[in-house]
Amino acid sequence: MSIKILTTRSLLQGDVNYIKEGLSRIVGDSFEIINPETYDEEGILKLAPQADVLLGPFVTEKILENSPNLRLIQVPWTGMDTFNFSAMKNSDVPVCNSHSNAIVVAEIGFGIVMDLLKKISYHDRKMRMGNWNRDQQPLDLKSKMLSQQKVCIFGYGNIGSKLGRMFSSFGAEVIAVTADTSTVADVKCYSPENAAEALAVSDVVVITVPLTEGTKDMVNSEFIASMKDGSYLVTLSRAAVVNEDALYEALISGKIAGYGSDVWWRAPKRGESESKVSDKYDFEKLDQVVLSPHRAGFSENSLPHLDDVIVNLAKFIKGEPLINIVNVKEEY
Repeated sequence: MSIKILTTRSLLQGDVNYIKEGLSRIVGDSFEIINPETYDEEGILKLAPQADVLLGPFVTEKILENSPNLRLIQVPWTGMDTFNFSAMKNSDVPVCNSHSNAIVVAEIGFGIVMDLLKKISYHDRKMRMGNWNRDQQPLDLKSKMLSQQKVCIFGYGNIGSKLGRMFSSFGAEVIAVTADTSTVADVKCYSPENAAEALAVSDVVVITVPLTEGTKDMVNSEFIASMKDGSYLVTLSRAAVVNEDALYEALISGKIAGYGSDVWWRAPKRGESESKVSDKYDFEKLDQVVLSPHRAGFSENSLPHLDDVIVNLAKFIKGEPLINIVNVKEEY
């Protein structure tokens, strides 16, 4: 009997093909991916009674009530901030996400940190106009050595731990802020309650926490005030973790020396290519800011964020234990 996998969000055809091809190599033709005519509650409800798996972040109580065969909800990426956790209050169906893009995201984070320390993008922009920055304005020619930095990774999970190993291999001192300090043995850890102590001694702070109600606007004026003067901040999480007003003020005042991020408060809609990163401030005009267009999860000849999806769907079909089960109560 073929397992029915119902998509609850329109996926790019390349993503669908990648999942089909990868899953077929493991379980053959024992599954079928079905798509609703419309990606709203009404459209999904028409196919929900057939579904063994929901593939996507969209779910409602009504969809759950009308999915008698449902045994898995698979979100095809890491972030759970758009998932309707309240719909799950009367359901025991497991919800899983994907962490297989952790290494490529970590690599982007490492690159952004190095760009800030070495001012690579800044000098590239100047040299394209023939300017060798001999007047050293507004940023000078000097760079910092990673091996002399203390790097704080705020959120030491799949991405953060990989980043930690990268920074350590270059001689940097790595410390971590994590909710469960007992799970980390390779670096010095601080609990969120003692985060200010870690921030005060860190030259670089990298944010890798999930976006939840508890982490929204986490990087606010108080957070930044706790940071070491002249330190650097990098975000690989979600833009909403960082308060725009507090960040802009810290950059203009010089409290922090630079900021880099792969996520922003505004992004183009699907099919569009242009958008300012913020409605409030011109971050793109600041020379001490490194911008990346939410491209950390993309890698040549692969779609790494979907690899865990394929593995988990195969495990489900074969009746094996699932991976990346989300804690519905904690919402990540």
